[in-house]
Amino acid sequence: MKFFIYLILFTVVAVFGLTFTLKNAQPVALHYYPDFVLTAPLSIVLLATLLIGTLFGMFVTWTALLHKKRELSRARKEIARLDEEIQNLRNIPIKEQA
Repeated sequence: MKFFIYLILFTVVAVFGLTFTLKNAQPVALHYYPDFVLTAPLSIVLLATLLIGTLFGMFVTWTALLHKKRELSRARKEIARLDEEIQNLRNIPIKEQA
């Protein structure tokens, strides 16, 4: 059932993208520096912009995820060290006072 929902969603997005591409095929000139001009169809420019933004977002998320994993690893090591210390303290015999 989930497969069919994804298939329908993919089909709708693909049809929307195809119709958008066909309707927006006029060329657009992009001026970056005074000597550099890129001419490409509007749909390709928008698709490239979307792709670059997605890749940048994935990179930022990936670096944040690595930072959190490293922090979690350090915390787990500290917990293990403290648990071991607590266990050692529990094993020390208590002197009875008379």
